[in-house]
Amino acid sequence: MKRARPEHVEFHESVEVAVIGDHSTVTVHRHAPRLPAPFLAPSRPSSLLVGRDELRGRIRELLSDGVVALHGLPGVGKTALALDIAYDDEVRTRFPDGVLWAGLGAQGNVLRHLADWGEHIGVGAQDLRAHTASGWAEALHRKIGARRFLLIVDDAWDASDALALQMGGPSCAQLLTTRSPGIALEFGGAVLRVDELAPPDGLCLLETLAQEAMGSNREAAAQLVSLVGGLPLALTLMGHHLKGAAFDGQPGVTEALERLRLAEERLRLERRQAPSAAHPSLPAGLPISLLSVLEIGHARLPASAQEALRDLAAFPPKPNSFATTAAQTVTQAAVETLRAIVRAGLIESAGADRHVMHQVVHDFVRAKGPPTAAERRMAQLYVGMVGKRADGAEEGAMTSEQFQQELGNVLQALDHAHRHGMHEALLTGVDAAYPLLVHRGLYAVAEAHLHHALHAARAVGDARAEARTLLRLGSVILERGDLRQGGRYLDEGMQRAQQADSVGEIVDLLLKMGWSTGMRGDLERARRHFADALIGAQGAEAIPALQGLGWVAGLQGRHDESAAHLHRGLELARESGDPSRIAGLLQVGGWMRALAGDYGGSAELFEECLELSRTEHLGTDEVDALHGLGWLATERGHGDQARTQLTEALRLARELDYHERVPILVNLGRVMNRTGDIDGGGQLLREAEQLVREQDRPEKLSDVLRELGRYELAAGAHEPAERHLRESLQIAERIAMRAPLAAALEALAESELAHGHTPAARELLLRAMRLERGNTAVLARLRLALAAVHEAEGDLVTAEELFRAALAGAERTGQEERAALSVAGAARAVATAGNPQGARALGIDALERLRNLASPHTAEVQEWLNGLGG
Repeated sequence: MKRARPEHVEFHESVEVAVIGDHSTVTVHRHAPRLPAPFLAPSRPSSLLVGRDELRGRIRELLSDGVVALHGLPGVGKTALALDIAYDDEVRTRFPDGVLWAGLGAQGNVLRHLADWGEHIGVGAQDLRAHTASGWAEALHRKIGARRFLLIVDDAWDASDALALQMGGPSCAQLLTTRSPGIALEFGGAVLRVDELAPPDGLCLLETLAQEAMGSNREAAAQLVSLVGGLPLALTLMGHHLKGAAFDGQPGVTEALERLRLAEERLRLERRQAPSAAHPSLPAGLPISLLSVLEIGHARLPASAQEALRDLAAFPPKPNSFATTAAQTVTQAAVETLRAIVRAGLIESAGADRHVMHQVVHDFVRAKGPPTAAERRMAQLYVGMVGKRADGAEEGAMTSEQFQQELGNVLQALDHAHRHGMHEALLTGVDAAYPLLVHRGLYAVAEAHLHHALHAARAVGDARAEARTLLRLGSVILERGDLRQGGRYLDEGMQRAQQADSVGEIVDLLLKMGWSTGMRGDLERARRHFADALIGAQGAEAIPALQGLGWVAGLQGRHDESAAHLHRGLELARESGDPSRIAGLLQVGGWMRALAGDYGGSAELFEECLELSRTEHLGTDEVDALHGLGWLATERGHGDQARTQLTEALRLARELDYHERVPILVNLGRVMNRTGDIDGGGQLLREAEQLVREQDRPEKLSDVLRELGRYELAAGAHEPAERHLRESLQIAERIAMRAPLAAALEALAESELAHGHTPAARELLLRAMRLERGNTAVLARLRLALAAVHEAEGDLVTAEELFRAALAGAERTGQEERAALSVAGAARAVATAGNPQGARALGIDALERLRNLASPHTAEVQEWLNGLGG
């Protein structure tokens, strides 16, 4: 009997055997045994997954749409994330038919992975049309059908290999990991970049891996996280190394931490892997290390790209970025060569046609030898760019925003110029960069490069450049608070300028010496320096000296003379049409008018400065004008206005990264404390303390500590308040600057009075008053404080006299709240002396004044009046 051709039969449910036929033909069909759901992911190493919660959640969410591609640096943890997804119980529940994994690596071998997948899901030779990658892919795709698989392709180096493994029906999801953003894009679906860990997460990972070693070495651990740029593989290798070092106790940990500060040591750290968890690109049995993982990608680059990559290490590492055009100039490589390095995952895109090189990659490349020629080209490039700005050139010159963006490259270029003996280039670059660095408050950075420039000026025998550099060194060191060393540099600079008969440098040095000696309290010497600088000056050349003379005269209490100098300087500045100089004179004039007690005239000057700076986009002058207006409002007792203006000044100062934001933080903190926002005020004062300690500016540190002490005193924290107030006074005494010293004495007197130490408080206030002779506004404030001391001692006659003297001074200088408080003090003295009717009249006057100001002192005066008898 001829057997019939078996027909195709689909089995459903659990059918083992089916007999199908008619009276003459019978066919027996057997159901192939159902294969278990495959799980082909490699074993998970013991490394931790820290700081990835948000990214993990995002990947799970996007897998619902079918395809997710992860890309990022070697060692950033792409495979670890893929493994986390594969092992996740919820994910495996969503894909019950199994997890198919292919670790491609640099060699690929797609056919082997396709055959492996086929074996595990039941694709046999009879299902293949051709024993090729496309044949296997077609058969696998048919076999998968509507089943729910998660397909993971790890460490793809070639887009064709990745795409050969892209398959599956509507119920499947696919996850790809690759170094190359191009391969990730070509794979399709959602593309996510895996970044290195943020510092807190990096520190958490390192400390978790090496708890015993990191217990008392947290600062060193944080430094290591920074040195490897938060790269998880580097942190994991270091963590296991330090864990082993802990067996030798603290000496072993200390030695290991010291060695790990060296890039070469970090690169060579290695860890053996289980065969089932080995990196797909590494040869079998080779331990994993930063060096081995990075070398794979480097070896695959063409020779031209390897050379270009080495030259790119002339740029600083991430977070610094560099433009493609700059990279071409420095490497002298074609754009396509640079793109090959990006495709290899060894540099990353930073947007807007800019790129970054991670710190670990930078270390790896630098270990192959310094790119000397590229460093010289980089020095020439960036010195030229900043030099054009200094020369006033428009074409190719940096804007202020571009300088901020290129700051790291400019500083690195100056270092290259110094290291390679490019003296002329270095002098040109430092000349151009100096004002931009100082404007941003980068005094320590400027100082380091100025020392290099001084060496270069002496090497080429340029006496004028030497004098100019000494002037700048003295200036930045004065700003950092070392008044003696700063003065020595200025004196040496004057000697060199006079020897070279360099008039321009002599005048500039006289001006700087005037400001420096004036800030130290030697106002008469400062006046002589400014007067000498004025000799022979014509037109706009006279403006800086007139501004200095006006400042000194104002501080000395010669207010008419101050106004005359500043008015003449302002006339010349208006004639020159230089808005920056006009704004500078308006600002100084505003402060000098305030010192003279002319708050109305002061406000007019600050208002004009504010309008001009906004019109001309003079950001820092706008900050200074808002600060001045906010300070005036504070002194007048207009708390709401002060808070609004100071808040705006602080916002803008932060936006500009303006180094003079410390006094704004201090004054805004004062206002917030006085208006009841104690927590907010204290937070600002602590921010100011941190910032000013980084800047190393003692006169401002004295101001910050003084107000911090006042805040703590009001909060009842007497011990830290006492410590901060005394440190403020010590600093003010050391630097011998009149205004900070008087203010520190006043604040310490408040503390002594709060503790009932009235003789000490009285002596401190009298000392402050001697310093501030002739300053009507400050004397009104000090007399009010001294009256409170005599009131506490029961000396009501003297107290009343001082309250009335403070009232006269406060009204004359426009200090409305202090005037009201002086009236209230006089009312208390009159009441205690037995005149309740007179006291009530004064009290009502004080209350009305305070109400008009919406002062926080209103309630206490109202309460006193309510309790007043008669």
